[in-house]
Amino acid sequence: MMLQEIYKMFTRSYAKIVLLVIFILMLVFSLAFAFEGQEYYDSLLSTFGKGVSFEGKLINGNLFAFQLFHALWLFVGLMVIFVTGGMISEEKSGGTLRMVLSRKVSKTGFFTARFMAAKLYVLIVVLFMAALSLGGGLIIFGSGELLAFDNGKFFVLTSNQALLSFALAYLFYFLMLLTVVSLSLLFSVLYKNSTKAILSTVSVIVILYFVSSLDFSLFDSVKPFLFTSYFTSWSQFFTTPIDWMKLTFDAIVLVVHILIFYTASVMIFSKQEILD
Repeated sequence: MMLQEIYKMFTRSYAKIVLLVIFILMLVFSLAFAFEGQEYYDSLLSTFGKGVSFEGKLINGNLFAFQLFHALWLFVGLMVIFVTGGMISEEKSGGTLRMVLSRKVSKTGFFTARFMAAKLYVLIVVLFMAALSLGGGLIIFGSGELLAFDNGKFFVLTSNQALLSFALAYLFYFLMLLTVVSLSLLFSVLYKNSTKAILSTVSVIVILYFVSSLDFSLFDSVKPFLFTSYFTSWSQFFTTPIDWMKLTFDAIVLVVHILIFYTASVMIFSKQEILD
């Protein structure tokens, strides 16, 4: 069943479109970076004030990948919802779900297979991003020190430090995307209509992320419980020193949300009557 679900996952038209859109966006960004990179570099230096200069080549593949990560992380997160939001609801509305489940396949096993297929797809998306942004950036623009920023602060990382930071950041980003996918699958179980499932997932994420971003004390007691509060934690891997305790806590919170969404989906799906 697992191989069959993986095959279905990667033959979905949305799955191919998302990868194509990511490729096009990265191509457009690479062209802009090639022509406007120096101006961006000068604007970065201007924030330090006059008389400040850095040794080495800062317009490089590491800076390209870092800027691209900042530009696309949320957009890609929303894009994958269009792929996974209809994984269950489409078969409900199409009338094929009852036929599939009539083959002595448990609902839990069926949903778990879909969940694992979605998980594999998310992994492919992250690896695709890493290969094009970091791999392609290093090939086109070369390697060098990374001038990174986080919360108004700048950090200069060596080439080796940057590679390690990217590896850890992409790993955390995979965890973040998996949280988003788990929520989209939950709504896919709740609804028969794929459009409702997708829009509900996007709406919840946008609202919660908006609350997480508000700098008001009114929401301080709520933010730690919102998974969207940890969406940008990947950027902390580009700071020095890295706060490992905080990042470990952030990762645990996302894992807990994944387990909650997965468990809720299995419980609801196992009790649903598939009559269509």
